Amino acid sequence: MEAAGPAKPDHHPAAAAKEGAGCPRRSAPWSSWLSAAAAGLVAVGLGGAALLVWWALAFHPANARLWMVPAGLVLLGTPVLAWLSLLGSGPCGRQAAPPPDAGVYASA
Repeated sequence: MEAAGPAKPDHHPAAAAKEGAGCPRRSAPWSSWLSAAAAGLVAVGLGGAALLVWWALAFHPANARLWMVPAGLVLLGTPVLAWLSLLGSGPCGRQAAPPPDAGVYASA
């Protein structure tokens, strides 16, 4: 009989090293990051809406300062595209680690 050796880890070493690369740690407070991003996006969107309203009330009758219209539309549309990108990307590290015997050097 063989003596019981140390328990083998359940995950691939390369996956464990890669887990922390480019991603915040799982213990990092996501709520503070998301609330800061949400506040910034809301501020940009409100700035674009305010610019469009200001142009419509003050300059639309004379068709003056037309640069405000595309600038306001860009500022108003930026949060929508940013939220779509954030929601489409999903949380970091969402994929499962590969099985321990998967790879080029797997033993038979």
